[in-house]
Amino acid sequence: MSPARHLLAVDGGNSKTLAVVGDERGEALGAGRSGGSNHQAVGLGEAMTQVLRAVEEALTWARLEPASISAAFFAMAGADLPEDFELLTPALHDLDLVARLELDNDSIAALWSGTESPNAVAVVWGAGTNAVGRNAAGAEVRLPALGPISGDWGGGGDLSEEAIWLVARAHDGRGEATMLTHMVLRALNAPDVEELIRRLYCGEIGEPHSLPLAPLVFRAAAAGDAVACDLVGRCGREVATTATAVLRRLDLLDATADVVLAGSVFKAEGPLFLDAVRESLREAAPRARLVLPDVEPVIGALFGTMSMLDIPVDEAARERARDSYGRLTHGTQREVASR
Repeated sequence: MSPARHLLAVDGGNSKTLAVVGDERGEALGAGRSGGSNHQAVGLGEAMTQVLRAVEEALTWARLEPASISAAFFAMAGADLPEDFELLTPALHDLDLVARLELDNDSIAALWSGTESPNAVAVVWGAGTNAVGRNAAGAEVRLPALGPISGDWGGGGDLSEEAIWLVARAHDGRGEATMLTHMVLRALNAPDVEELIRRLYCGEIGEPHSLPLAPLVFRAAAAGDAVACDLVGRCGREVATTATAVLRRLDLLDATADVVLAGSVFKAEGPLFLDAVRESLREAAPRARLVLPDVEPVIGALFGTMSMLDIPVDEAARERARDSYGRLTHGTQREVASR
């Protein structure tokens, strides 16, 4: 009998990096987590440090050595343009984890995590935004996902900026009163709006885009705040606009297609956001089906590693991956030998 092959998958995002070691059946054997590894935000050296940290934790958990890994798929935020691939690919090889590896954008992992349909789009809404799609004819479309310079808006960072903007305008009378004022001041430990603005101006709090204020927007909307509801609705319509643009370029507006919604923003409080996405998308692509994945994108990356080795990803493999990863990450104890 040939020795068992073990597979490595990494989902490197803006805020966190997840790694999974699995077997050929899709069973997750070990998991690791570290900080963000988007080289555009943290630099190439720090990105590789975070990748290595997550992988080493997953290997330790699975009680395996790197030599046992047959192939690895890296789904990385920041792998957007050819220049990024030219930078990241040799850096990943230099980690000396595995000889056979493939690199792609993290949006691909989100797509694989949600559907096997040949006609599908994934819209990723986390700290930033991204989208990728494919059709049965073999065409693929992806957005550059470089922020405002590539037309992006609506991720968690943008919502944090909008929250600050709305609070400032409510304070000086240019905007409507909103419960976001109290919520933002409390979250940032500022006594009043004028002091908040001063601290932001002086760099004492951080850049608005980096502040964790997006959950407050959804919380205020769920409580019925009109200003927050308007922002959440606008964000939902932007998700639908993004999905529609990719569907159009793939000639799928009138076809049956899956639209996978992945990223932290889709886990937000209240139904308003998803309702806005659903309503707007129904007008443009009435046969599209919204899919909220029941596995993390890192499991989609594991399916990518299986695909590298021509291992079919059937429903049984998806179920094994979902259940085993759930046991690893939600169990009461983490058996990491180094701890």
